Amino acid sequence: MSSATWTDRVIAATGWLVVVFLLFPVLFTAVVSFGASPFITFPPESWSWRWYANIAEIHRVGTSTLISLMIAALAALAAVVLGIGIALVLVRMEIAGKAALTAFITSPVAVPIVAIGIALIQFFIWLGIEFTWYSLMIGHLVLVIAYPVRTLVASLSLSNPSLEEAAASLGADPWRVFFTVTLPQMKPGLISGFLFAFLISFDNYPISIFLVRGELTTLPIEVFNYISNNFDPTPAAFSTLYVLVLTAVILWAERRYAIVSLSVASGATDGRRRA
Repeated sequence: MSSATWTDRVIAATGWLVVVFLLFPVLFTAVVSFGASPFITFPPESWSWRWYANIAEIHRVGTSTLISLMIAALAALAAVVLGIGIALVLVRMEIAGKAALTAFITSPVAVPIVAIGIALIQFFIWLGIEFTWYSLMIGHLVLVIAYPVRTLVASLSLSNPSLEEAAASLGADPWRVFFTVTLPQMKPGLISGFLFAFLISFDNYPISIFLVRGELTTLPIEVFNYISNNFDPTPAAFSTLYVLVLTAVILWAERRYAIVSLSVASGATDGRRRA
């Protein structure tokens, strides 16, 4: 057997080990969530669905879920709207410092979230902005805007500019060209960017814990508070249910809008620009 074949097998085995290592906490949580014991045990001695029904016992679970949905939807929508303009500038215009601008916009992905939260607190205090739903939404916007920008840049890079030129040559004004030609070509990036931003905002804890006040609490915070005072598998049941819903949404979006393909294209585009 050639050395190349052995190398391929070692790489494949290493890859599968990494996948198993990453999936083990998810599988562990799922198994624990079905245990009948009032304490977390692995493997469970008996099985029950009781902890899934007990999710309703999490404090203010309904209200905090609605707040999380509202903040996530607003932050994702704002990120997509801003991302459209940013993507057009990065792809269609030649400006000085484009690489630095791209790095700045996507920097929240690399900067520790705790540092972002502390910086946001200082920023809002300095401006005299009250800690309410719109300050929380702004904090989430800062965190998630990088994701729509990347998907929109990838989508716009794969679009055909000649279609816009053809529309303009037929007498369409710039706004009509944008809404009838450019924006439809960006649709995959719009949908996938919105979903990424929404899901990341919805389950965010580090930013929210710095910016919530009083009755304005999000679902991740309420779940964490439950974990701090209870030791039963209810949070495991909630996490398992959330992972299932999240997986279903991502699979649907990938099947319909090719999220993974856009991510690969975004990486390839960034690589060509660096080269």
